[in-house]
Amino acid sequence: MPDKIIVSPRKKIAFVCSGGAAKAAAFHMGVCLALQEKGFNFIGGLKVPKQKERKRNPLDIDLYVGSSAGSVIASYLAAGYTVDQIFRAYLSGGKEKSTLRPLGYTTLMSVKASQHEAKAEESFAKRLRLLSSSALDLLYRRQNLLSISGLFTTTGVEAYIRDVLPSNNFADYVADLAIVATQLNHSKRVIFNKYILDPPKDDPRCLYENTVNISDAVAASIALPPIFSPYGIKNRKGKVIYFFDGEIRETLSVNVAEQMDSDLIISSYTHQPYHFSREIGSLTKFGITAIGIQAIYLLIERKIQTALYFRQQKRAALHAVNEYCLSVQMNEAQRKKICSILEEELALKPNNQYIYINPRPTDHEMFFGEHFNFSSKFMEKIVRIGFMAAIETLRKYEFQS
Repeated sequence: MPDKIIVSPRKKIAFVCSGGAAKAAAFHMGVCLALQEKGFNFIGGLKVPKQKERKRNPLDIDLYVGSSAGSVIASYLAAGYTVDQIFRAYLSGGKEKSTLRPLGYTTLMSVKASQHEAKAEESFAKRLRLLSSSALDLLYRRQNLLSISGLFTTTGVEAYIRDVLPSNNFADYVADLAIVATQLNHSKRVIFNKYILDPPKDDPRCLYENTVNISDAVAASIALPPIFSPYGIKNRKGKVIYFFDGEIRETLSVNVAEQMDSDLIISSYTHQPYHFSREIGSLTKFGITAIGIQAIYLLIERKIQTALYFRQQKRAALHAVNEYCLSVQMNEAQRKKICSILEEELALKPNNQYIYINPRPTDHEMFFGEHFNFSSKFMEKIVRIGFMAAIETLRKYEFQS
């Protein structure tokens, strides 16, 4: 068995949650349970005025970064809901009481416009008319299905998040929370949080925004086309800016955690392409939907692998230069200066450590399972997959206190 990767105590630990609808939320729950079992603590809740600063535990997670469905889980954790409370809210089937009210179908599938819009561009009547039309009607009618920006809106999600959080203000929480969305009419990725930071060197079109409520940020991040319409938020000048899914431009928001000074980043993501098994057979049997999902997941997997490869290459380049400086016995101050310049130019933090947790190739339920299935039986199955995938990954590491 290979030696374990040693993880020394860290200044700030981040938990990054990807999107993927209800399926992703359940997977993240399983990952949280595994992290908790390994001794990690999820820090959350409101700041208390004049309260003595809590002594930090080496395994405290105090930064949450979420995109799409991951933004909901990240918000729960930052708000101070325990993993057990989140678990019971969704998996008890209503048999056990939880302080957290779960998100459900009726909340998720809203038809109202954003509260920031003066009037709905697409009224309930229009949506209902289109959804109830026959295929032939849709082809010949002037206002056809392609004229609407989404079947539903995320205004129900906004109202839900506003209701279940003790505060709707990012700055009111002990932990740092960052919600990622994409600007519709631009190529900007927007990070809603409590700070204003400069964009990272490797993503100059990244904007940090600290004037938006958490509920609006989540509604913007979760607006996945074509199911959900882009979500409108008023900017400082009163103009409505539209946002949609936080993972359109970048699948994992690891660099957000880097920008917010995290030096141990644990990333949970769910996009695992199908790997052939004799029991299931070829995806050609499952039709165009399965083939389309496979194509999307392969693209996402490639994006993640490319990002990892470039980080490894940057580290290798820094290491090579450092070794050369040592071999020629360069002045210590000069060596450090050269390495420091390289780190700055490469946007590299060489002391950071990264842990990536995703479904195993044999976790076929993550591929074939329904994205919007909120049944406790289905979610429990996905939670178990997330837990086992995380435990298997975490066994490779040894965390020092």
